[in-house]
Amino acid sequence: MTTEFPPIDLDKSPLCAVDEEAIRLADILEDHPDARDVAHLGTRGDVVFTTAAGTRALNFQAGPDGEVFQDPTGTPAGIPSNPAADVLCDIVVPALLAEPAYQAATADGNTLTVHLATGRHYTLALSPAA
Repeated sequence: MTTEFPPIDLDKSPLCAVDEEAIRLADILEDHPDARDVAHLGTRGDVVFTTAAGTRALNFQAGPDGEVFQDPTGTPAGIPSNPAADVLCDIVVPALLAEPAYQAATADGNTLTVHLATGRHYTLALSPAA
């Protein structure tokens, strides 16, 4: 079951780039047959979804400069490994690679690094949803 939200009035509430990216990620995951109950929480762009492995959250991570979106020369942030992160390799990465807006998506433990077609990248950390 997907939660219905009223349309956003952009004149009253402009979205930041992280929110726009979170909405795009949520839409992509929602279209994947193995993901359900996908929601964009709006807090720093977090996305929560449920798979057979349980309910997980993808949380945007700030890079070394404090920004989420990093230039191509920046190093992606690292997160300690988590064995439950198979969901990244099995569901999230293939879903993203099917979209032209993404140049690459790589999973390492519970860390997902997403490279945009613009050349910039960002890192997400996978964690159990509270």
